[in-house]
Amino acid sequence: MSQVHVILDSTANVPQQLLAKWPNLHVVPLTVLLSDQQINENELSAADLFRLIKETGAHPTTSQPAPGEFVTLFSQCEDAGDSAIVITLSGSLSGTVQSAKMAVQMVGSKNIFVIDSSTTAIGMVQMAEQALAMAAAGEAAGSIAAYIEKMAAATHTMFVPDTLEFLHKGGRIGGAAAVFGAVLQIRPILYLKEGQVTVLDKVRTRAKAIARMTEELKKYPGFTYIGVVNIEAREEALILQQQIQQLYPDAPVLIGEGGSVLASHLGPGLVGLIFQEKQ
Repeated sequence: MSQVHVILDSTANVPQQLLAKWPNLHVVPLTVLLSDQQINENELSAADLFRLIKETGAHPTTSQPAPGEFVTLFSQCEDAGDSAIVITLSGSLSGTVQSAKMAVQMVGSKNIFVIDSSTTAIGMVQMAEQALAMAAAGEAAGSIAAYIEKMAAATHTMFVPDTLEFLHKGGRIGGAAAVFGAVLQIRPILYLKEGQVTVLDKVRTRAKAIARMTEELKKYPGFTYIGVVNIEAREEALILQQQIQQLYPDAPVLIGEGGSVLASHLGPGLVGLIFQEKQ
């Protein structure tokens, strides 16, 4: 009997227990490039990345998967008569979605559906869990893909970086903005809007930035879930999780970690919210 596979890229930072539970869940890795090393993201935690940065003095870059890495999985699905749902991080952050689409063309399959999640991390994990549950209930891949597309459209992503250094070195902001931001303690609240990174607001101090980000939730009538994501700021994220759970007792408030690819671009200390509004 054919089955539906769910394929994520490694920026989802999928919990190991989820991989153990679902044999039809797969992860295609991005790569972290540091000094003369090329490291599979699945083999490098954010903590280890920051340790290596201190040891080498080098700044990391990242690389999307080549189409061939998707082709291997897609070919296996085709050979078995199976179908697949591919969920990638936002196309505004990486060309991973284009690699996956190119691989579909190379394989020539009509049973593989590629979805730009318009988010990353825990947002992708939530979409994968929904897809896996629907597949287990016998839903066809096309119906699952259509539902996940709706989830992506209803998912929002905001984050507050603790440092502007990584955004500057990665070319996301200019040097003057990084210097003045550090001196004046200006904290941008960044927002993924229609797949593009925009500045939601700029405030003084980290505490005010996180409060402003939380305030933004009031614009929405309800939530399927609210995810608190962090990069090496778990204790702060747990406190924020408790605060948000008190404000929204009827919504699941989850904790997620950013992996080493996101950490390469955003740095340590990031706290963000990824959530799905109720339709």
